[in-house]
Order: sequence, then structure tokens, then C-alpha cells
Amino acid sequence: MPSCFAPIGMCLVWALAATSCGGASANANTGSTGSTGLAQGTGHPFGFVVVGDFGKGNSDETTLATRVHTFTDSHPFDAFVTVGDNVYGTESPSFFPKAWTRPFGWVEQSGAAIVASLGNHDVQNDGGVAEMALFGMPGRYYERQVGPVDLFVLDANDPSDPAQRAWLQGTLAASKAPWKVVVFHQPAYSCGLHGSRPEVQKQWTGLICTYCAKLVLNGHDHDYQRFAPIEGVTYIVDGGGAARLYPVGDCPSGTPAPVAHNDAIHEFLYLSATPQQLSGQALAVDGSVIDTFVLDAKS
Repeated sequence: MPSCFAPIGMCLVWALAATSCGGASANANTGSTGSTGLAQGTGHPFGFVVVGDFGKGNSDETTLATRVHTFTDSHPFDAFVTVGDNVYGTESPSFFPKAWTRPFGWVEQSGAAIVASLGNHDVQNDGGVAEMALFGMPGRYYERQVGPVDLFVLDANDPSDPAQRAWLQGTLAASKAPWKVVVFHQPAYSCGLHGSRPEVQKQWTGLICTYCAKLVLNGHDHDYQRFAPIEGVTYIVDGGGAARLYPVGDCPSGTPAPVAHNDAIHEFLYLSATPQQLSGQALAVDGSVIDTFVLDAKS
């Protein structure tokens, strides 16, 4: 059991102070463009592109892919992380070239790891079996470590699956990585069209807090939202890839208002990580910076 253990559902809030399990804390940054948003620390920073709700095969996806490609030409690029709805249209292999190969085929050629999760559209064709093969996913849920970041990918189409919950608990408990990041589609917290998912909160958020994950990446709502730390964990909705954007509005009961959000322009998230620091920029396809944040690991 990690030294930051607290009973599930009763985790302490560490918004601005270090914790005993590594001390990640979020700077109170609601979108200032004055920061580069890049991690500082010893050694090479690892770069992660995070996209969600993008596989439309339309001009917006082409614009997104071009912007990401240009950005990664001048920034570290070690992993391409999806928060689901990677393929729309027929959700079948016939649409894979339009939704993935043509706009994003260069990602595989770059050598970056592809860490994909399944959205609700992705499982509409044979449970997503062919798509899992397309992205090299070893299963519906799995773990992938890239540099100092341990990524725990979940299938939020079935958050009540006891086997998945047991797997999450075991792998989070065993991980010694400086940063634990949990990735899934349907958001734990959202003030967008779909809203927060209570079953995800019930099944997973307690474990995420208890075992010291510090960042959760979601999609499903077609917008960008970042919440101030909830029980020590920063939750982000990054679903503004290429699908029709959804407005950010009233928050469901129990869900706080996001400290930064965007529902006006398509975007992607870039994370930069060293063992000491994890930082991020939400970048619009026109090149503007929507949001920046920094998580610091205190000894």
C-alpha cells in the first residue's frame, strides 16, 4: 500500500501542497500564455501528444493532424495518446484509412509510442477488435510506461467490470513511476454536453486518489476542460479533436466549474514530463495557447 493511502472516497485534497507519495501539486494557472508549459528538470523531457474525439476523416482532422505534425517537429515527441473515439463514420476497418492512416500515418513513422483508448464509437464495430489491432492495443485496458510516466488505459464503456477495477488497483499499487496518469474516454468530471459519469466516479476515482495518480485524461465531451485538483488529482477533458464541438455550460451536481475551458476551436494537449515535473499546454489548431498548467513533484 502506498504511503499516501487514504480510505476510498476520503482522500485528502492536496491542491497546493506536496503529498507523502511524491507531492504532485497543480499551480493555479487558468490559462496564462506567459508560460512555455514545458517541464523543467534534470534529463531529457519526454513529450506526449493527447488527442480525443478526432477520427472523423474530415477537414478538421486534417488541420489537427497537420498542426500536431508541425508542433512535434520542434518538440520532444515520445508518445501519441488518444482518449477515445479514434474512428467515427462506419467505425469499421473500411474507414481506417480516412480516419487514421491518411491524417496520422506519420505518427507510426516517427517512432513515437501509440497509446490508444476506446471510446463509445470505437466499440460499435465488433467491440473494437479491429481497431485495437490497428493501434496495437494489447487489450481493452492496459499499462504503458514512457519515460517517467506510467499510463493506465481503461475502457470506460464498462466501468463496472470488476476484473478491470481489480486490475487498476493492482497495477496502480505496483507502479513506482514518478508520474501515474490514467486515460479513458467517458469523463469522471465534465460540465459539457454529456456531463460527469457517476459510475466512473464510484468505481475508479477513489483508487486513482488512493494510489497516487496525479492526472486523469478523458474525452467524450467535444471540448477542453481542466479542473482544479479534486482529492489531489487533476482531471482534464480533451475531446476537442475534430468532431463537432460541444458547449461547456452548467455543471452537474457535485462537479466543480473548470478552471480553464474551451468550446470554440479544435485543439490538442501536449504534455512534457521529467521525473520532477509534469506540465501541459492545450493548443488550438490556429497555434494559440488555450491553457497551461504545471504539476511539481516534491521530495
